[in-house]
Amino acid sequence: MTKIAFAVLVTLGLTTAHAADPALLGTELTANGANPAASADGVIPAYTGGITIPPAGYTRGQDHIDPFAADAPLYTITAQNKAQYAARLSAGQNAMFARHPETYRIDVYPTRRACGLPQAVYDETKKNVTRAKLTQDGNKVVGARIGVPFPIPQNALEVYWNHNFHWQGHRYHAVTSGANVYPNGSRTKIIREDWRYNFYADPQGPDAKHENDQFHWMGVWKAPARFNGSGFSMFNTIDQVDEPRNGVMFNPNTRKIMRATPNAVTYDGPLSTADGLRKNHNMFVFSGSPDRYEWKLLGKKRMIVPYNAYKASATTTPRDGFLTPNHLNPDFLRYEEHRVWVLEATLKPGYNMEQARRIFYADEDSWIFLMSDIFDEDNELALVHHAFVKNYYEAPACVLEFDVVYDVASGRYNVDHIKLDHGPADLDYDIKPSDFGSSALKRKVGR
Repeated sequence: MTKIAFAVLVTLGLTTAHAADPALLGTELTANGANPAASADGVIPAYTGGITIPPAGYTRGQDHIDPFAADAPLYTITAQNKAQYAARLSAGQNAMFARHPETYRIDVYPTRRACGLPQAVYDETKKNVTRAKLTQDGNKVVGARIGVPFPIPQNALEVYWNHNFHWQGHRYHAVTSGANVYPNGSRTKIIREDWRYNFYADPQGPDAKHENDQFHWMGVWKAPARFNGSGFSMFNTIDQVDEPRNGVMFNPNTRKIMRATPNAVTYDGPLSTADGLRKNHNMFVFSGSPDRYEWKLLGKKRMIVPYNAYKASATTTPRDGFLTPNHLNPDFLRYEEHRVWVLEATLKPGYNMEQARRIFYADEDSWIFLMSDIFDEDNELALVHHAFVKNYYEAPACVLEFDVVYDVASGRYNVDHIKLDHGPADLDYDIKPSDFGSSALKRKVGR
């Protein structure tokens, strides 16, 4: 079998008979494992490295200059013409058209393969091809660091771990906004300050003491009022079966630190501020333990997905104008056609969770889950989850900038991680592992 033929089979997820070859990266595949070629019709362009240098006039810490601000939509998809684009739409997108036929639309822009990473990340990704291994029935990754562990994936769980480990910097800080939005137009404003220390991405690693630690995450809420001063400090592990997520939470009413319930924060415990619209394992689309699902790789296909969210996350975007009833205002959203890996996760027998089946769509260039369709125990579509990415070109890093969960039945939705009130995240913030835990959380909430 030729290298090119092998690369095609691997890209389609159709073979596990041959060991992945690191020489494919940077040749038949991009350095991050994507198909570098343009689509035959030219709609998806060839990959040329992404954006790795900030545009002229950019000031670090200020809004990112939109490199594609001059682009106009190529076409608009509505409830009236969606049949023309059926092959490129998800079940969730079709459900949104059916639920909100007069207002929901998708503006499709030229495809811009903007994601780029530092060369050091690509170097480690290439090494991961031969050193990364799945263990514990796929619930743990060993041997990998910094880059995605499986840039030439052989199965669905390897794609899941690529999403979970996509590079987004080592030390993170942001003041993020969110909201619960209701059909009558009322909104509950959510503001949370976040700090994360990513052990997996630590350039000084690996550290044997943190062999099963993925990242530490601390968050302190400033809104809504009843959560003002609440906070958490979580230790996010890799193998969450052997060592569930653990950490502490602070309640300002009692002024006490309480231990989080590991099972709830690892699986489907409700996120306290999301009004029932988001579970803990819905953070970052899916970041919980994969062990309760059977995973299937359905292959790769072209889809219309959220992408290059520079306009939506800018501080110039008006909160009231963006957070419209029933769904985010399409005037500020950008969708493009990209190749994505399609995964299906189905609840194993013996487990009882509301989110019983899930379809994920992983971007080939960044490995980020851009969309998820979530089905209940009766196999009815219940939630539609979209994630909007953009390139922090000062790093560079392709980042899940914000995400939104739509409840199909009620018309409510929850949006999280957006930066439109306080500006972009800092992907190299001065923070260390000792800045997490119960004592550190007390210091943060006591400021």
